[in-house]
Amino acid sequence: MKGIDVLKFQLNGSFNLISERMERLTDEEWNTRAMPGTSKLGFILWHASRILDWTLNSAFQGAPEVADRAPWRERFPREAAYGAGIGDAVADRAIDSITRADGIAYLDDVKAAFMEWLGRQTDQTLDAVPPLKANQEARPGYLDPPVWAEVASLDGLPMWQILARPCVSHVRVHMGEHDVLYNALRAGAPSPRG
Repeated sequence: MKGIDVLKFQLNGSFNLISERMERLTDEEWNTRAMPGTSKLGFILWHASRILDWTLNSAFQGAPEVADRAPWRERFPREAAYGAGIGDAVADRAIDSITRADGIAYLDDVKAAFMEWLGRQTDQTLDAVPPLKANQEARPGYLDPPVWAEVASLDGLPMWQILARPCVSHVRVHMGEHDVLYNALRAGAPSPRG
C-alpha cells in the first residue's frame, strides 16, 4: 500500500459522505435551518463540495474552479467564495441560489474533475508544495482577511497534507455537524427557513 492509495480511499469517502447526505435531504430541508444561529443544511453540503473544488483547482493549480464553469458561475454568488470566512447573509444567498438537484449535479462535476486529477498523481507529486497564497490572487475575495484567515495555515504545506485537512478531516467535521442538525430537524426542532 502507498500513501496515495490511502488518500484516494479517503477522498472517495469524502465525496460519498456528501452525496449520501444530499440524497437523504428533501428539497425543503435543503434550504432549511435546523435551529436558529446555525447554517442551512444545504449550505453545509455546498460548502463541503466547494472546499473540494477550491483545493483541487484554486489551491493546487491556480486554475479556474468547476464553480467558474457554466452553469455554476451564474448560480453561485461570487462573494460566497468557497463558503469559508463569509457572513451568514452571504451563506444564505449562496444556498438560496441553487436547488438540491443543483447541489448534487455540482458535486458530481467536482468529483469527476477531482478523481481524474487524482488518478494522475503519485506519492512524489503530492509531496509538492503549491504556491497557495499566490494561487488565490486570481480570485476576487479569496485574499480578503476573513476568507484567507480560514486557510492561511495551509500555506507552505505539501499537497498531501492539504488534501488530508480540508478535503478529508474538514469534510468529516462538517458531515458530523450536518448529521446533528439534520437529526434535530427530523426530531422536531424549530426550523425557521430564514
